[in-house]
Amino acid sequence: MTLQVFLNLIRCKNYIKNLIIFLPLFLNNTSWSVLSYINLVGPIIFFSFLASSIYIINDLKDLALDKNHNEKRNRPIASGRVTVKSAKWISTFLALSSILYFILFSNFKVLILVLFYFVLNIFYSYVLKKIKYLDLLTISSGFIIRICIGAIISNVMISNFFLAQILFFGLFILICKRRESFFAYSKTVVSIYSIKELNILSKIFLFLNIINYFFYIFVDSRFTNSLSIEFSFIIFSFLILKYYINTMKNIIFDPILIYFSDKYLVIFSGFYFFNFILGFYGYY
Repeated sequence: MTLQVFLNLIRCKNYIKNLIIFLPLFLNNTSWSVLSYINLVGPIIFFSFLASSIYIINDLKDLALDKNHNEKRNRPIASGRVTVKSAKWISTFLALSSILYFILFSNFKVLILVLFYFVLNIFYSYVLKKIKYLDLLTISSGFIIRICIGAIISNVMISNFFLAQILFFGLFILICKRRESFFAYSKTVVSIYSIKELNILSKIFLFLNIINYFFYIFVDSRFTNSLSIEFSFIIFSFLILKYYINTMKNIIFDPILIYFSDKYLVIFSGFYFFNFILGFYGYY
């Protein structure tokens, strides 16, 4: 097995999602320190290992289905570059090493969240993914769990707005990705959703993301009174609308690929971050 095949097996590119564990600390202007960020590096790495273990389990469960997918048929297990037996061993090793790390080096609350995430996703792979709406809530809850892990380790508070925004955004991305069942398979795939239903849901959660952000602008408890919040709303609205337009082209459905294949998403994300930093430090 080559290094590239191994990285594809564990879906290393998806590790970017686990960086949201940094967010509670990043949004707390009293906790910024190099040591605080270093304390999160280990949990992010080993949580990523746990997520990789779940990815492999899901690939094993969906092996027959993936072979009919235009892109997923090239994945290591579906293409035969990694045997089922090897994949099981790798998944087991990643899961055990991750859980052992959190047992030894994290507090009880974080360990419970990690175990809950693992069990919930195993249950999802075999049962919950077949239950309409509950499948969406299960996957999107993973982002909430990541945020809570970051908040507990960093010892910072998180607002209801922030949790709602993460939930709405996760659901929006997931619903858009669910549309691939109707466009990315070489054979007809039975979906628990209709394409009309997914199109309506994607519009609803696009709207909820923008509205939730808009109301936050007028909430006194926001972390800064800087005008950067108002500007960030404009940039955010552009970014999520651009993502929605891209996914509706029915060409690419992977969120990571959609993002990095569009220069405007990358550039304006940079603007969003730069604007946030200026506001965070009180420059305007």
